[in-house]
Amino acid sequence: MKKYIFGSLLLAAGMLTACSLDENPESSFSEEEAMKSETLVYLNTVAAVYNELGNLQNTTLADASNFVSDEFFVPGRLGDWVDGGVPQNKFTHNILPSHGGQAGWSNLFATIAKANSAIAKLGEINSSAANDYIFELRAYRAFLYYHLVDLYGNVPVVTSPEQSTAETAPTARPEVFKFVVKELTECLPHLSTAMAQKSGTYFGRMTQPVAYMVLAKLALNASWMQLDPTQANWSKDYMGADMTGKNTVSEDKATQITELMKAQSLTIDGQTMNSLDATIYCVNKLEDLGYSLSPSYQENFAVTNENSVENIWTIPNDAVTYKRGWDHQRRSWHYNHAGHPAYKGFSSWNGPCATTWLAKQYGYTEDRQDLSTCDPRFEMNFYIDRDYVNETGARVTDGFNNGVDVSKSELALEYMPLWSVVDMSNSEAAIKAKQAAAKYYGEATPDEFFQHVVKSAGARFRKYAFDFGTSNASYPGNDLVVFRFADAKMMRAEAEYRKGDKGTALSEINDVRARVGLEPLTDINMQVISEERQKELAWEGTRRQDMIRYAILNQPTPDRYVGVPVNGSASAYSLPDGHTYVWPIPADQMALNTNLKQAWGY
Repeated sequence: MKKYIFGSLLLAAGMLTACSLDENPESSFSEEEAMKSETLVYLNTVAAVYNELGNLQNTTLADASNFVSDEFFVPGRLGDWVDGGVPQNKFTHNILPSHGGQAGWSNLFATIAKANSAIAKLGEINSSAANDYIFELRAYRAFLYYHLVDLYGNVPVVTSPEQSTAETAPTARPEVFKFVVKELTECLPHLSTAMAQKSGTYFGRMTQPVAYMVLAKLALNASWMQLDPTQANWSKDYMGADMTGKNTVSEDKATQITELMKAQSLTIDGQTMNSLDATIYCVNKLEDLGYSLSPSYQENFAVTNENSVENIWTIPNDAVTYKRGWDHQRRSWHYNHAGHPAYKGFSSWNGPCATTWLAKQYGYTEDRQDLSTCDPRFEMNFYIDRDYVNETGARVTDGFNNGVDVSKSELALEYMPLWSVVDMSNSEAAIKAKQAAAKYYGEATPDEFFQHVVKSAGARFRKYAFDFGTSNASYPGNDLVVFRFADAKMMRAEAEYRKGDKGTALSEINDVRARVGLEPLTDINMQVISEERQKELAWEGTRRQDMIRYAILNQPTPDRYVGVPVNGSASAYSLPDGHTYVWPIPADQMALNTNLKQAWGY
């Protein structure tokens, strides 16, 4: 039973209304009515701020990580959505301040404004509970600034409802970084030690484990999160000059970055450590607080995943009580997938899919492959081949060859992991030319085959168990995972490897592999760490940070390279200079606040 005060009364939190960046949130109820009891105090301060996390984590922050990486893109599927070319421009690193879909800045600062207003109101209440709530909201606000320092760099630090974001000058990135660490470490002793992924009082809230996980992320990425993106060529020394297209981690470059990590220090719980030791320390604290790998990988993403001992922080969600909403599945699936009666006739968009690079990382190298030769996490994370048909027991049209008798034809809907390309309209000849190499389509005409690929190409999102009990596809019962211990454990392995403890790092990685039945590795290097993290954490929003840390974010891959065809509304990939290690400050925010300085390269 998930219901608790945080969710069951969440609608009452509307007493704190939404606000713009330049407005102080105001209650539509009297202050006296809104603060009559401890329950109302909580609902009208803390809960109202948390209510924004679902929107941030569902698309704003996930897209900022996923679409610029080597994991996912939105192919142009001849009539299906391309969103003005913006997702493809993210993938090809042609990101512009004027592009739509860059609501991260305004969403984060709007939530910070709510937090500041709530903190101010709590400061007027003389109670120990109100003081605890202040520390909780300060830590949560620090989490929001963690994303801002990661994605944008130099940003205004606004800590009072009296401040206007539009009039506040930006703070230098190293100082924002230090502010986040300081806020988290000052608040830590006052936070609950409760597990925030479990039903109860602290379900979905900022607790000590969450704070330690954010600190671990800050520590491991400290070497680049403090570089000033407004300076010319700011990322080139960090990125290096390897543009071979192999998309592999250079051990020599990793050694250079390791030295930068050792030069960074953080003070946590009164102990000053370099960033590698700080990462290990924070993950050790998570273990002390009771976190471990779940026996089952899928348990972390089950409809009732609040039972997981691995998930560190989740966003509570369901169709009745929490209504936070997430759409990863329906954005990705072919529209005849969710529309099948077995899936309750919901709608889906036939959008994002995995890259061929990612499919091959899992060991998938030919159509309808014997999956016993693949990493089992491929099928756990993605719908591939005829998984959908096997689940429903029905063959349906691929969405283009609607006149074909799918009960007799090879052209029924299936997902084709190795056939996804950035844009179909400019790739027709190339796709048709490869038909002879396809194993199962000898009876299809070239036009039928091409149309089939258009609608079916790409492995699709599967990670979370489908909630057949929900009344709304956007509100499944699965809580959206923000952080889990497998990520933390592999971060610790990376830190151990960079410190020279190869044996311990190997053991950590093998623990994660053993959980899904994989044989232990006998050796390890930075490329192996990169691959193992990608296969374990696909679609969890970790890959962008990893690729920056491994200095491969801008490298050509088998899916994006000079000359790869893109949609007419997008721009082609060209050898980049590293400026897209951060996002541009949106053009409307630059116009609103003349103190802001755009990141170099934009």
